[in-house]
Amino acid sequence: MSMQVNPTRVLIADDDAILREIAAVMLKEAGFSVQTVPSGDAAVAVCALRMPDIALLDVEMAQGDGYQACTNIRSLPGGADLPIVMVTGCDDTQSIDRAYEAGATDFVVKPINWALLVHRIRYVMRGARTIEALRFSEQKNAALLKAIPDGIFLVDSLGSIAHCFSPIAGLSPSPSPSPSPSPSPSPPAPAQEPGEPPSLFNLMPAGKRAQALDHLRSALRGEPALFEFSLEEKAQSARHFECRYLPNSGGHVLAIIRDITVRKETDARIHRLAYFDALTGLPNREWARDYLSQVLAQARRTHRRLALLYVDLDQFKRVNDTLGHATGDGLLRQVTQRLQGVADEFGKQGVNAQIARAGGDEFLLVLTELADAAQAEQAAQRILAAHESPYLQGSYELVVTASIGIAQFPEHGDDVQSLLKNAEGAMYEAKASGRNQLRAYDSAVNARALKRLSLEMELRRAVEESSLEVYYQPKYEARTLRLMGGEALLRWFHPERGQIPTGDFIAVAEETGLIGDIGKWALQRVCRDIGQWHSEGMPLPRIAVNVSGRDFMQTESLLRLCDTVAQAKLSPSLFELELTEGVLMRDAEAGRRSLLALKEFGFALAIDDFGTGYCSLNYLKRFPIDTLKIDRSFVADIDQNPEDAAIVRAIIALGHSLNLKIVAEGVTTAAQLKFLRTESCDAIQGYLMSPAIPAAAFAGLLRLPVNGVVREAAVARRHIG
Repeated sequence: MSMQVNPTRVLIADDDAILREIAAVMLKEAGFSVQTVPSGDAAVAVCALRMPDIALLDVEMAQGDGYQACTNIRSLPGGADLPIVMVTGCDDTQSIDRAYEAGATDFVVKPINWALLVHRIRYVMRGARTIEALRFSEQKNAALLKAIPDGIFLVDSLGSIAHCFSPIAGLSPSPSPSPSPSPSPSPPAPAQEPGEPPSLFNLMPAGKRAQALDHLRSALRGEPALFEFSLEEKAQSARHFECRYLPNSGGHVLAIIRDITVRKETDARIHRLAYFDALTGLPNREWARDYLSQVLAQARRTHRRLALLYVDLDQFKRVNDTLGHATGDGLLRQVTQRLQGVADEFGKQGVNAQIARAGGDEFLLVLTELADAAQAEQAAQRILAAHESPYLQGSYELVVTASIGIAQFPEHGDDVQSLLKNAEGAMYEAKASGRNQLRAYDSAVNARALKRLSLEMELRRAVEESSLEVYYQPKYEARTLRLMGGEALLRWFHPERGQIPTGDFIAVAEETGLIGDIGKWALQRVCRDIGQWHSEGMPLPRIAVNVSGRDFMQTESLLRLCDTVAQAKLSPSLFELELTEGVLMRDAEAGRRSLLALKEFGFALAIDDFGTGYCSLNYLKRFPIDTLKIDRSFVADIDQNPEDAAIVRAIIALGHSLNLKIVAEGVTTAAQLKFLRTESCDAIQGYLMSPAIPAAAFAGLLRLPVNGVVREAAVARRHIG
């Protein structure tokens, strides 16, 4: 359905009644809505009530002529835009000029050609609508320009502002005094005479005017141009602007100036977040890579040395795990200050030292302008010395050491990746050698690193393919040599390398996080073996299983351990969980709670390698422990070393005073066994009786009848002497 259009409303003011009647009839037939009045004053009154779409005013009327009526209508609200056509019997130029001066839009001369009048009115209305649309467009454009924060200027070839479409807040073009002579090649802003248009160059600092002029000339040739400039403000930070030149007609250029201060500040924040560490304020690893790339290029050109020190804090994770991340973060900030002190000290010696935080507890120190290779090691020694004094963090006094790897250009690498890799490899070598020391890179470090990486990859594959094996080392009563249980031990028989030492691949597993999966698989295999022995009617021994520090410190891992035994439908009393002193003392109170939970579930508990750690006697009596296992390092020389003999004797006495069972590991000789029997050690395990053996062989021992076991023990005693 088409919309109904309201007819154009025409107001006719004429003191001739016949003319009014004729006009009304003719215009109504043409589709107009007509209202007639006899005087100019009446026309003004009608317009004051409701403004028509167009007005036809006779020039000569008794009560208010058309000129006065036109002037009065223009002063009414909305009257300025009303199309007004003056009707006059005079065709002289003076009358027409007077009509336009009064505000008339158009005029017609009497006698009126009525057919043409209709077209004349429509033409005037079309023009009025065009003017109205143009006015609306200008208002809209003005509003848009006002909303745009940019400054928009039309400038000529000299940079003079011909028109300012939209000024920019705080940046107004005004003449500036001529600058004082300066060695700078930048031209001063053109001097301006009073009344001359302002110059765009007056908005810019003197140092940017030459560039602005060059870009203006490019824009005049039809090439858009873009450049930036900054203005320093006394009480505030600098403001940054972007000026874009767009070619325009008539030898002019449109200059659009935008305030990009917020964008610049945001870019700076993003850059800082991307390239600087929020905790320490140091540059991060990405920044260090870029910096290394730059100084390496310079070192190649100048044939100078540089060194990269890779610094890692030893056992820093224990601080976070024990005292919390807030304490750890505070400690890292203090470490940063000491490292910066070392860098500043070497800076005074002419060495350029730049520190970065690689991540976690790792730092990088890049040394350039070195006189010789020895200066890099001197810097590393100075860092080690800087860590000798304890750190005071909150109420804690913390001792932190560092392991440092050194790689130098050009000997140890000529690109960023090689230097980082080799310095990190040397750092791990320092850690593996006992920590709190430095290592310079050599080819052997790389070979060991590759071997270790290969071992890690193959270990992952072995875990995925379940190609590890569980062996059992029998445990015997020391007095009767009766079989009383065993310890589950992991073995890895590599198809090409043969048997991999357990300590080697367990260390890799702990570093890579594989230890959790390996521990879970090993316990499931032990449960499977015990279940198999039970189904065959064998007497079930207690099997000792090692629990990693990672699993012990995670509640989820302990719950999974309990679930594994429960799902196998085995009694927890068949299992003895072994933990080292170091694991228990990482967080003694949390360790005690975990031990109580495991004890309540039904597990027997043992401290493995006792004597090698730093277990407090106060905690020892509070831990719900069943067994102490004397480390093999004390057992090895008990028949020859009085100190080891005294330590073992003391451990046995201590354990028995706390109602604990004592197991000696690594028993290999009859003399050791004799000593342990004399001191009333409860149980032994070691190569004297049996190495770790496969599950099938251990099952063979379980099948022996009791008297057979005694008979085997007697044979062993005779063999031992």
